[in-house]
Amino acid sequence: MTKKLFFVLLLAVQAAFAQIITKDPTFASNGVAEIPSYSISNSYQMVQNSNGEIYFTYNVDVATGVTHGFVSKLTPDGALDQSFGNNGTVKLASEPFMNQIKLQTDGKLLILGLWGNAQILRMLPNGQLDPSFGTNGISPEIYADHDDFYNSYEFILQNEKIIVHGIRRGQNPHHAIYRLNTNGSIDQTFGSNGYVTTQGNITGRTFVFIDNQSNIISFSDNISIVEKFDSNGHTMTSFGNNGVAQININGSPIGNVSTAMIDSDNRILFSTNGNHGIFRINPSGTLDTTFNYDLYTSLGLNSGPEIFSIHEKNGSYYVGGNAGNTLFNTNYFISKLNQNGSMNSTFNYYIESNFADPPYLTPPFSTISEMIVNSNTIIVKGNNYIVKYLLNNATLSATDITKTDSDIAFENPIKQSLVYHTKEKVQSIEIHDLNGKRIKNIERNGTSISEIPEGVYIAKVVFENGKTATKKLIKN
Repeated sequence: MTKKLFFVLLLAVQAAFAQIITKDPTFASNGVAEIPSYSISNSYQMVQNSNGEIYFTYNVDVATGVTHGFVSKLTPDGALDQSFGNNGTVKLASEPFMNQIKLQTDGKLLILGLWGNAQILRMLPNGQLDPSFGTNGISPEIYADHDDFYNSYEFILQNEKIIVHGIRRGQNPHHAIYRLNTNGSIDQTFGSNGYVTTQGNITGRTFVFIDNQSNIISFSDNISIVEKFDSNGHTMTSFGNNGVAQININGSPIGNVSTAMIDSDNRILFSTNGNHGIFRINPSGTLDTTFNYDLYTSLGLNSGPEIFSIHEKNGSYYVGGNAGNTLFNTNYFISKLNQNGSMNSTFNYYIESNFADPPYLTPPFSTISEMIVNSNTIIVKGNNYIVKYLLNNATLSATDITKTDSDIAFENPIKQSLVYHTKEKVQSIEIHDLNGKRIKNIERNGTSISEIPEGVYIAKVVFENGKTATKKLIKN
């Protein structure tokens, strides 16, 4: 009979319950992978492939004082993949800024960085440049730069083509959108002579999205407007007022937007620092007055919380950012929202109380710049770390827990004795709690564990042939 498991982790620093159980003890070091760095690194993006491997970009100041960009790869268990590039890492060109990464459906990697102007390089899954893209794997220079606040600069996949946007500098700096062909060349059929000019400017932040119909949407915060173009960069005059929609919050301009995304229903969600909440724009370009997420009210925080990541999964929104009050000024939070913007009562929110950026950051500041939400895990990225959390899946059964590895099977749930079945010779078994603390060494099959309290545990198995296995166990 399938038993539904509902586990909660009571945080000492808060009274809320969340569906996050704990950091995954089988990932990196007790769930935390530090981003390689020589001093202070800035990690910008990460992607996960279907095998659970993670690619991520970051910048570091090397011993010479010159900033370099890097891309590295983690195995599914959080170790640096030594087969990628040079011992797990590829060094990019000198002094790039804001390296961003995307994963194509064929497993190839696209990386956008600034080498004077913007350029995109394409890598094979092993870290080698793809010679079929651009010139020796690198696109021509794209006349796109960041704005005065190091934003308004990104690239997006549009089916098999690549949308790049940024600031065209000069006497009249303005925001522009470009498109590259699949081979890395500039698509001159896009817009007018290969690019589209938007009303975004150098003093505000402009976001660009691709909707479900491959249309292109530009959203600029300081001028509070949304512009819409068709897939080839031509203004869609049927949208708003001749292709432009004005957005206000309570009769005032939007203000500084910290993050924005487009959901599966072509609605734009954005968070503002001034209003400390999340708002939603309808596909028609009007503000969705049925949706409102007030960060102060929801989290009960006093001052300064900010949202830096919004992710949609199975009809819900997952948000993450810096908790930002006097109690949690070095901690980040994760929450889950319903479709109307209310906090999901089952998930509620989780504030990370035990992990922050390394102490050499001044001040020690911890936040979430990006999230990957899977069915049973949430992976978050900050400045110097990648953390993997286990989720409580209400449909997870005892049968599901034990069938994931054929090397060994445990009788599960456990009552008094730990009984397992395997054709391999077992060297050792350790029982750990969900915080990674070792609870008991198992000396033989059928060992009594009657002294262990009821709950969920992790069994780490080492076989005599050197193979290992990890199992989740339930003690009733």
